[in-house]
Amino acid sequence: MHKSNVKIFRVPIPTPTLWPHSTTNSYLIGDENESILIDAGYDQKETKWVLEQSLQEFNLAIPKRILLTHAHSDHAPGVMQLADWEASVYCHPLEKEEVLKCIPTLDTLHFLEDNSRLTIGHTEINILHSPGHTAGQLNFYIPSQQILLAGDNLIENGTSWIGTPDGDISQYLQSLNRLKSLQITKVGPGHGDWIVNPYEHLEFVYNRRLQRETEIIKLLKEIGPLSSKEITTRIYQNHVHPSILNVAERTTEAHLIKLSNEGITEKDGQAYKLV
Repeated sequence: MHKSNVKIFRVPIPTPTLWPHSTTNSYLIGDENESILIDAGYDQKETKWVLEQSLQEFNLAIPKRILLTHAHSDHAPGVMQLADWEASVYCHPLEKEEVLKCIPTLDTLHFLEDNSRLTIGHTEINILHSPGHTAGQLNFYIPSQQILLAGDNLIENGTSWIGTPDGDISQYLQSLNRLKSLQITKVGPGHGDWIVNPYEHLEFVYNRRLQRETEIIKLLKEIGPLSSKEITTRIYQNHVHPSILNVAERTTEAHLIKLSNEGITEKDGQAYKLV
């Protein structure tokens, strides 16, 4: 095995993202000869300035490959600020439509499939299709350093938004179980600092989703039919910032879709009830 000087750097870029975060993480992987950018932030001039300052600080080559975890506006459209890099842009095929919507200037888009691999220097990057936050969410695993770059499947503090129309709770739980099986020393999340207790954090996130599901079932059992908004208010009102209650409601809706698919709940008009 060749020793590699390839390093991985977290670059928080200011973005208008969900409370409590004010930055979205990009990651630079490489050395002075070659580098890769994972996620490109928001479409604003500050994105390019922060990234190019980081390239200079870390003595890295300008990336010729940009890998997108997903197409949300705080992760992908910053590609338009980096046009003069002439980098190839990659995503999962299921993310194609949304990527092209948020990066309309893109002429060519390349695709990464589950279990495929990229190399930079002598370092291998494993591509993991990890749906949940979005259908085409990609995670990137660097086995030689036991580092996982998780996009918005994980955030440093609390739990990520898994809600309609993009999110799928069943797929998300399956993805978390898959990530638990990896040898991980630390995780680079979509927002916040490095996660250095990866298995504890994965277990916390997994259990939180199951906890919310249990709370929904309990409410419907004790009170009877409720709308998704009524359920959200009872579960989240004293636990989240008012600015993200609408996002919390979409998470509730994603849970209700899962429960309906499992034959546990059904929709009756605007309300949900136990079967």
